[in-house]
Amino acid sequence: MWQSLADAPDLVTLFRARVEDRPTAEAVAFLADPDDLTGGLVRWSYARLDEEARSRAAWLQENVPAGSRVLLLHPNGLEFAAAFFGCLYAGMIAVPAPLPGRHPHHRKRLAAVAADSGAAAALTTSRDLAEVHTWMRDMGVTTIRTAAGDEPGFGDPQTWAPPRLDRSTTALLQYTSGSTGTPKGAVIHHDHLLYNGGEGMRALQWRGPSGGGWLPLYHDMGLNLFLWPLLRGDRSVLMDPLAFIRRPLRWLKLIEQENMTVSFAPNFAFELCTRKVSEEQTAELDLSRWDLAGCGSEPIAPDILNGFTAKFAASGFRPESLVPVYGLAEATVFVSGHPGRPPVTRKVDLDALAQGTFTPAASAAQTREIVSCGIPTPAAEIRIVDPTSREVLPESSLGEIWLRGRSISPGYWQRDDNAETFDAATADGDGGYLRTGDIGVLHDGELYVHGRLKDVIIAHGRNIYPQDVEQELRAQHPELGNVGVVFGGPGYAQGDDSMVVVTHEVRRVQHEGLAALAAGIRHTVGREFGISVDSVALLKPGSVLRTTSGKVRRAAMRDLFHQGLLTPLYQDPH
Repeated sequence: MWQSLADAPDLVTLFRARVEDRPTAEAVAFLADPDDLTGGLVRWSYARLDEEARSRAAWLQENVPAGSRVLLLHPNGLEFAAAFFGCLYAGMIAVPAPLPGRHPHHRKRLAAVAADSGAAAALTTSRDLAEVHTWMRDMGVTTIRTAAGDEPGFGDPQTWAPPRLDRSTTALLQYTSGSTGTPKGAVIHHDHLLYNGGEGMRALQWRGPSGGGWLPLYHDMGLNLFLWPLLRGDRSVLMDPLAFIRRPLRWLKLIEQENMTVSFAPNFAFELCTRKVSEEQTAELDLSRWDLAGCGSEPIAPDILNGFTAKFAASGFRPESLVPVYGLAEATVFVSGHPGRPPVTRKVDLDALAQGTFTPAASAAQTREIVSCGIPTPAAEIRIVDPTSREVLPESSLGEIWLRGRSISPGYWQRDDNAETFDAATADGDGGYLRTGDIGVLHDGELYVHGRLKDVIIAHGRNIYPQDVEQELRAQHPELGNVGVVFGGPGYAQGDDSMVVVTHEVRRVQHEGLAALAAGIRHTVGREFGISVDSVALLKPGSVLRTTSGKVRRAAMRDLFHQGLLTPLYQDPH
């Protein structure tokens, strides 16, 4: 066996070696009945997953040309596992994507993914095949061959022929979960997944025997969380995202029962658990074996981390198990994280932050607490760069995060403009960097991420970071819900002509109290940030659009606001 994932010839050779080494060991389990943790899990061994993968691969090899892109339209579960490995076994390029659903935006986005990838086939389940066919008919998708991989006699695993693979073979197109523009699929090779997996698990001190969770498998973090345990020869344990959303306790109980040592989630998941799990339920949980609770949504809210660790201390959860991490699809997900310690935060001067410097706060007034995402892995060479001048900035200066290294994708699928994003050069000519579009700072060797470059609001020559405003509003106005969006309006990011809009969900507030809340919001923003608010729109819970990883879709909310498509409970001015 190879000394590390970095030495394995390709993903299929590595996984089949795991199968040969431990055929009867459990590879993947899925919580089919969220309310039955004793009998509701369906389990496949390594040998069973191998057989199911060969079945899908045999069908693909017979029905679509070698190297074709294959849409994987599955809910979380064992069928996705079979289809994903089936694509790898067939030498095809997997394109994980969500089922079309009913929402027009989701259906159009999936059609754009299908067109952009040039997919020749789509695998799904027999239960979801009719939905896929309806979507294809409605969207005019006529060039894709669809099939349900779980139908009896679908493909003969005995006819599978191992393809010619190496580490440079493209394994998948990872479409980003962003909210604007045409979907873009990051090209990910076998080498990227193997190298990033090995370096990421080493940096995070990943220990078995089980990892997994509820994250959608078409999302980059969810896919890695499913795949990494199998690369190690461990177990991957999965559940339905909606089962978690409806009852967050199910996730925590699954972690306890299945002895899961690793499970990741975005900010909102930890907040939802803190809010929805009762003190009585907390006392009955045992989370003492949860070694690595990765929080991978940037920027990460310190109050959410503190609230979760305080709430679940009674369950044996250790503060050092909660690990903020940073990553993105274009870097094969993992970039930085620091295990084995409680989350590290720094209180910085808010005025200095607006001027682009990370200065420790001298007093409690006008500060912002920011969470460290740890020390970047050696696999990712990092620079903080002025996005306009391209000058490399000194430590403790905010700028755009640029990355270079073996984990970085070569670019988006069939794009002519990849060079400006994936082969950027600094002002002194040092090239080959990925421009992430994220704002960050290196301080004492650690990476702090502070939002997206495109979201910054420039007012009176100062940079206003919308998540800072949102965090302050929620701290001072408990009537607000947990999700809101602040953005610039016409003149957005163009100096002092920019307007500022606050859209925020509210909790149980009587209608007659909404006007006073809106006025309070204006006053808070003016006092704390020195800017005026042009409009406040207060929304019912669930109104703010979010990505599959729980990040607010700021640009999409701005578009809805200016198109008059929001339905606020109260808006000022009317």
